[in-house]
Amino acid sequence: MYDVMLDEANLRKRKLEPPVVYSPPPSPEEEGHSSDEDMDPVEREKYRLQAVESCGFDVDFFNHIFNGIVPSGCTPYDTLFAKTGLHCYNLEKGKKYQLKSVVKVNAEFASLFNSYSTSEVVDPVDNSLHTFQTLVTDAGKEKKASLILLTKICRIKPQVPGSLGDATVFWDFNAIDDFYKTDMPDWPFNDGLDNPHLYEVKESELLDNEWLYLYSEAALFSEWHCEMSDYTPFEMKKVMVQTKEDDVESSMKLKSSNAIFYMIFKVRGGGGPVCRGIVRKTSDGRTGHMRLEARCWIDNSN
Repeated sequence: MYDVMLDEANLRKRKLEPPVVYSPPPSPEEEGHSSDEDMDPVEREKYRLQAVESCGFDVDFFNHIFNGIVPSGCTPYDTLFAKTGLHCYNLEKGKKYQLKSVVKVNAEFASLFNSYSTSEVVDPVDNSLHTFQTLVTDAGKEKKASLILLTKICRIKPQVPGSLGDATVFWDFNAIDDFYKTDMPDWPFNDGLDNPHLYEVKESELLDNEWLYLYSEAALFSEWHCEMSDYTPFEMKKVMVQTKEDDVESSMKLKSSNAIFYMIFKVRGGGGPVCRGIVRKTSDGRTGHMRLEARCWIDNSN
């Protein structure tokens, strides 16, 4: 009995140690790559063809690089980005595909960081496997958001190279309602109790909309840039949702393309902190486009 208790105590201690913080991969300039002007013309054309035909997902290493696409290892950033892209795809297509593993990541360093990930996903309906690809941009921090993710391409890998279909990487930010363009909201007074603008999600709805746990993960990641598997699954305490339209049926707010989610959740592990996270979801209505803005407060006193 003593050994079991000791093992459990050690496990809890390990889980509650400060998280290992990850940063985005270093830029090509930091790693000393040459500029595009130094590339051999044949190599430059080979790179261009690979980037165009695969939409950036299948590009070999070229010693170019300035504002180019390069193979990259998978970090916790890329795992979160892959989950976000798959979530966008599932919402659009009415699917419930589940991420099995991220098999390849290409990174692009321009004014913002772009992650081109290729993943293996499972359709729980028949357990079939599919190759999923998503391009997600880390749009930095602004308007009180500590993390902003933009999905641009979310697709099952096409059989015909170079096919984008009706997708476009260009966002139409003018299409987003001004209600969702202000600073991220602060945490609601009294945890939103008796706030007529907030709809509290029922426990049964949490079970039917497991993607809400992804939103809490994004919120925590905005403060802890770490491997989330050590702290998930979270214990969801409360979820509230707000939309611009107060006359929308309460349960339909969950399905809105534009909404603000307020979540109270507890991190896994004995004595883990209670967190309060806000995620604002918006879309411009274009295929494969979803924007998540996140902020989080962590109460380490629990």
